Amino acid sequence: MGIKKTSKAQTERVASPLKQMLKRCSSLLKKGKEDVPMKGHFAVYVGKSRARHVIPITFLNHPIFQKMLQEAEEEFGFRQERGITIPCDQNIFLFLLDTISYHSS
Repeated sequence: MGIKKTSKAQTERVASPLKQMLKRCSSLLKKGKEDVPMKGHFAVYVGKSRARHVIPITFLNHPIFQKMLQEAEEEFGFRQERGITIPCDQNIFLFLLDTISYHSS
């Protein structure tokens, strides 16, 4: 009972699909991490296109953002299956974020 030697060609045939599979798995992990906001932030979706924006949690204390959340609650209710959606034009939303950022600093 001897140990079989594996040729370089056989090793490459096995290694190539494994490398491809590992690349796919690592790219899926990276994509999953991108979807999770970093600590101290949360995601909201804006407008009919539901554009995703990651917002600092400190914005929750600002009256403008509280008003946007109130409008979201009035339009969609508290139970939003696919994340918090802000019923606002995206350009207006970005302007309001700039305003909040300016007043927060």
